[in-house]
Amino acid sequence: MIRRFGTNQAAALCVALVAAAAFAATYGFDPVPEGLPGLGAVEFPRLICLVMAGMAVLLFLQESAPHDPEVAPPIRGDAIAIFAACLLAVPLMAVIGMLGTIAVFLVVVGRLWGEVRWPMLLAVSLSMTAIIWLVFVKIFRLTLPTGMVFGG
Repeated sequence: MIRRFGTNQAAALCVALVAAAAFAATYGFDPVPEGLPGLGAVEFPRLICLVMAGMAVLLFLQESAPHDPEVAPPIRGDAIAIFAACLLAVPLMAVIGMLGTIAVFLVVVGRLWGEVRWPMLLAVSLSMTAIIWLVFVKIFRLTLPTGMVFGG
């Protein structure tokens, strides 16, 4: 039986390409001082990339369901908007830094997902950004990218 190249395989190849590109990008990271315990600024992202690649292999091996417009609706505009927000977060990080990008991204994506209460969006965004800052900067003592606006 000849296996058909379906949507699972196409999606798996896309995920594998993203994982490979991200893995390659880790070779441009700044060196981490010796003596930091655990996974460093290079090892942790590489581990995540390897997990993504492994999951892509599993997805590739799964048989795709036959295309049926009733079962598989077309990709909606809001899904494309969220994907665009993910893509725009990368260059935004160079401008306003990681913490600013996280705060903006959470508000934008929360709004795209349908949340209309601005106080809730801002509270969740700022509290998650503060938690990320606390964990990575204060506990793990890592330096996060600050961007051009905030001193990069």
